Amino acid sequence: MHHEPSEQPERWVTKQQLADHLAVTRRWIESQQQVGLPHLHTGGMNRYRISEVETWLQERYGSAARTPRPNRKRPHEG
Repeated sequence: MHHEPSEQPERWVTKQQLADHLAVTRRWIESQQQVGLPHLHTGGMNRYRISEVETWLQERYGSAARTPRPNRKRPHEG
């Protein structure tokens, strides 16, 4: 019998755990879910895989920084 190396699958984390990891608010995470942040909705709760979220953030914001900065309104240029 052939066994693959015992690599445990990445665990799912809660919204609060993800927020703590990224140093953002839970509200910010909710806003990003509206635009495609990867998550699993099960039993009335959302769960996240940190590696999937970090990959998505890097693709979306194109930065090596772990935590994207919220968009700031710029003064109107006229």
